[in-house]
Amino acid sequence: MMQAKRRLILLNSLIVCTALLTGSAWASDKASASAGGGNIARLEPFVVNLASFDHYLQAIITLQVSSAEIGDKVKMFMPVVRHAVIMSLSGKEAIEVQDNAGKKLLIEELRERINKAISAKNDDGVLDIFFENFVIQ
Repeated sequence: MMQAKRRLILLNSLIVCTALLTGSAWASDKASASAGGGNIARLEPFVVNLASFDHYLQAIITLQVSSAEIGDKVKMFMPVVRHAVIMSLSGKEAIEVQDNAGKKLLIEELRERINKAISAKNDDGVLDIFFENFVIQ
């Protein structure tokens, strides 16, 4: 019981710190151009329990999208997009996503699930996914 309270306090502290440190990143309402000239859509931070419930994952995810219209579509379907991401992340074990190979597989899975959620083809929707933060504890 005491350990559960400590985890809850730690998790809440992590969420508050993340919100304070990254709050300005979510101020933009429109997909903006990245340095490479493509469009991006930023998702609010995710904190999920991993499949075994003994670890949790905190991730900040940015999507590279094929057009500003797809960025708008991501925003319009944000509850469905977030659900798809949460279901993917929470179904993973810590060991599956700790190394680069596991993260690359996760990126491909997320890209496919998000494109399906917004009814876009893989080459005309979300093109790539970037982890701005990825912490397993």
